[in-house]
Parts: sequence; C-alpha cells; structure tokens
Amino acid sequence: MSPPAGRRRAAARGTYFFLSYAHSAPRQGARADSDVWVGQFFADLAAEVTRQARPVAGMRIGFFDQHIPLGADWKAALAEALGDAEVFVPLYSPGYFSRPWALGEQESFRARLAAAGPARAAAGHLTPVLWIPFPPWETHPELDGALDLGRDVPEYAENGLRALCMLASYRAQYELLLSRLAGRIVHTAERRPLGPSRAPGLDEVTRPAPTDPDFVVAVLAPTRDRLPVDRDPAGYDASGRLWRPYGSRQELPAAEYAASTAERLGLSARTADLAQAAGLLDRRPAVLLVDPWIMAAPDALGTLEGLLHGLREWVVPLVVTDDEAPDGARWATEVTELLHDAGLPQVKRACTMREFVDLMPALVTEARRQFLKHAPVVAFPPPPEPVPSLRDVPPGPANPADPASPTDDPVTPRPHGENQ
Repeated sequence: MSPPAGRRRAAARGTYFFLSYAHSAPRQGARADSDVWVGQFFADLAAEVTRQARPVAGMRIGFFDQHIPLGADWKAALAEALGDAEVFVPLYSPGYFSRPWALGEQESFRARLAAAGPARAAAGHLTPVLWIPFPPWETHPELDGALDLGRDVPEYAENGLRALCMLASYRAQYELLLSRLAGRIVHTAERRPLGPSRAPGLDEVTRPAPTDPDFVVAVLAPTRDRLPVDRDPAGYDASGRLWRPYGSRQELPAAEYAASTAERLGLSARTADLAQAAGLLDRRPAVLLVDPWIMAAPDALGTLEGLLHGLREWVVPLVVTDDEAPDGARWATEVTELLHDAGLPQVKRACTMREFVDLMPALVTEARRQFLKHAPVVAFPPPPEPVPSLRDVPPGPANPADPASPTDDPVTPRPHGENQ
C-alpha cells in the first residue's frame, strides 16, 4: 500500500516554480543585461508563493537563472532546476519565441511532462504569463493560455504584466494577478505534485548549431605545452579555447560562458582559437578573449602582431586576468597596448569572475552593434530575364525585334541580412 500523501510530501524535494524569460540585450553603455523587472517580478512572486504555500522540508520556492553560481555549467544547472520544478512559468514576449535558449527551457519541461503521462500536461504544471504584448500581426497558440491568467483585467492583455509591475498606477491589478498566479502555482505543486524527474538538457531539445554561426568567441591564450616556465598550468589545456582563467572555480572554459551569453541573447555561437577563426572573424561579430600571459612567450610579439593584424571593428577584445595571479597586471598592460596598436580601440578588462560575467552581455551586444554599423552590405543580384513562352507572342505576323527598344531597368540591388 502506498504511503499517505502527507508522509510522501514530508519527504519531498523540489521547487514550486521555474521562471523562464527571454534575456534582453543591454542598452549601450550598460555593463549588464536589462532584465531588472524580471528580477523584481521573481522576488514578488516568490514572496506571494511563500505567503500562500505550506512548503515541506527540502522544498524550495522558486528558481530563475540569476540563481546559478558564477562558475557553474549553465546548461547542466538549468536541466537540474527544470527537473526539480513543479510549475514552469514562461514570461511570453515577442523575444521569447525568437530565443532558442528560452524555447529550449520550455521544450525541456514539456518533454518532462510528456514522460510523466498525458494527464500531467493539462494539470497546470505549465502556467504562462503575458509579459510584453505582441503586435497584432504576430500570433502564437501559446498566448491563449497566457491571457487566461487575466481575462477579467483588460489592462493585462493591453499592456502585459511587466507594465503592471513597473507602474504604480496599475498596482491593484498587478497584485491581483500576482496572487492569482501564486495560487495556481501552490495548488498545482501541493495537490498535483509532479515530483523530481529528469529534464532533457537544452542541447537535447534545441536544433544543432548551424555550421555558419551568428557569433564567434575567439580565444588568444597559450596551450598547456607552450606555457612560460613561471606560469601555473592549472586552467590550461591542449587548445586555447579550453582555457579556464579562474581554474577550479569555473566548471567550463571561459569561451563556453561567453558563447552561452550569446545564445541567451538569441545568437548561435561557436568557439575557436584565434589562429583558426580568421575566416569567420571577417564576416561575423566576435568577442576575443585574451590571456595576458600570451605575452610572456619569447617570440610573442611577432606572433601576436601577425594574428591581430587586420582584425575588424566588430571584434571586441576582453583581457581576462585573475587578481590572485602575480605579474598578471604587468602582462595585461602590455597586451592591452598591443591590442590598441593593432587598431582595436575598445579593449575591456575583467579582473574577477564577477566582472567577466557582468561584462559579457554588453560585449556581445557591442560586437553585434559594430558589425551592423561597419559590415559591408551585400546586394542581391538582379533577377534573370524571364524566358518567353508561346503565350507571350501576340497574334498576327511575327515582328522583327526592334533594336532600339530599351530593356527593362535592372532591379535596384537590395541589402540583405548577414545570414544570407
């Protein structure tokens, strides 16, 4: 005989809700992303769920990705959190459905629901919210479920919950919907518990990265077999793109963290050593991660000048140092001067892991901005002349071609997107 429900709940672990959203590109000059209102909403929702809930030992209230530790493997941490969540709360916005990262979170949770059985899909475990209104010509079947939260609150459908969160004039409507959403989360989590189960990783539910990516993370760092004699080998590997500047404090190479940032902002990304990335950097925006210890090699100057020569405006360098490493500041100054001499005026520096994480969204956005500003516009060729058919020949005797007749003007070349 199965144990009573109360006893099962006493041994439970998990999370009441997982908040999913589309990351916003930071505004020009900002160091971090501009999702402060998502953070505010999460705090408000967590407080309201706490007020209504009766959590048991081991049960957490809420999760969103700002809770992931700095040096963690982002995708692995998300898969674990998705596997523990009772309710998935996506904040729908026009950007949500164009962000593979956000859609991957939703597909992962849906796959987990499907594995739990068809009854779970209709049990309120996926509770969407209209965060930002959509233009009238853009429709998604998922929006009906989001609108269901506030069909009796016209301001919600008109403005979205973000506006209600931001503006004091909508405080009453915001608190009503917040309480309603928290009530649904608590009801589902406590009366129809899903229980922890495996959620597929984001790489399992999203399409493979294209062979021609939107964004490149290039790395200029020594390999383990070419380190200066006085440099600790911890953090280095057989390839520069596997470099971990903060050693055991980070689970993944620095390039993977940067690539994940680009992916969260909706760009497919690839990592590569600088020496192998030259062709991509001519036609794709990029962040260049630089280990200043590259300057300590005896033949560094000539080699680096060759690698850095001709880099385009849309390659944004970041010199990554560790405050705990001696002599790092001296080499950082030298490599920064070398980057300036190579024609790269915007050279940023990250001295800690926190600075690295905080800077990365702004650097990805700046590289993209510079690419759109400076990249050459490639025009479509004019369309070929139509092939005449018998239906185009007028009745009557054939007329010889008039050599003086002008041909049609060619179609004005049109710019096209960079992914064409």
